[in-house]
Amino acid sequence: MEDIKNRLKLLETDLEKLEARLKKGITAGTKKDWEHILHQTRKIEEFAISQMVILKLQDKKTT
Repeated sequence: MEDIKNRLKLLETDLEKLEARLKKGITAGTKKDWEHILHQTRKIEEFAISQMVILKLQDKKTT
């Protein structure tokens, strides 16, 4: 769980940096910035899906 919290914090930081650039009138980020955010988001989604599957399997075992 700590890993997912760290990933979410990094993603939040990246988005805050892009928002600050936008407020200054600077472009909303480079292609590399958005690829990084997309990569982080995918990792978070993959982790969440795997955790949901584990919980579902655990639920089936207890019922």
